[in-house]
Amino acid sequence: TCLNSDQSQQSCVPPVLRYGKYCGILYSGCPGEKPCDALDACCMVHDHCVAANNNDYLNTRCNENLLGCLDGVNPAGPTFPGNKCSVGETAFVIKGVIEAAVLAGKILHKRDIGQ
Repeated sequence: TCLNSDQSQQSCVPPVLRYGKYCGILYSGCPGEKPCDALDACCMVHDHCVAANNNDYLNTRCNENLLGCLDGVNPAGPTFPGNKCSVGETAFVIKGVIEAAVLAGKILHKRDIGQ
């Protein structure tokens, strides 16, 4: 099941952000289960991409795809019962973390290939 209201309420901000079944910093959630809402679905796709790329959380393609997905999430859209986190605010927090990861990934990957 999705996080209950107590867990969701206590996990709306980093570094312990946990949202739905798949969203959270270094948190891959509940493999094999359906996501709770559109935001959680974006995180699930990102988790699958990261896993398929040797668990590289700085993978630029995975992170840029997540940013694109987050742009399509309606902040006022439906969410799961008991959710106490704002969909819009949670997406904004995740977006900030992922934007930093994209920048770090570009810098570190250039260094890795000697540029």
